[in-house]
Amino acid sequence: MSKEGVTRKITAGLGLPKEVALNLPLISIYGHEEINIENYKGMVEYSEEKIRLSTTIGIICIKGRKLVVKQITSESVSVKGVLTAVEFL
Repeated sequence: MSKEGVTRKITAGLGLPKEVALNLPLISIYGHEEINIENYKGMVEYSEEKIRLSTTIGIICIKGRKLVVKQITSESVSVKGVLTAVEFL
């Protein structure tokens, strides 16, 4: 069994949140106007139509209109605008 497999089993057995123990992104979407992503690595692209974020599971692409970064920290990013798609690349 791989190291990740063992970590997943321990996480499930102890009832720990996966996003914390496995450093997975936690995505919260509020209607079609706001998205918050925790546990990201960095911003790859930023425009009013597309924001791409690097995460441990790959690139998350947020598409929409009039997208703006509302808040950004080393742990999370919050984006406002008219959301039209969220893609995992």
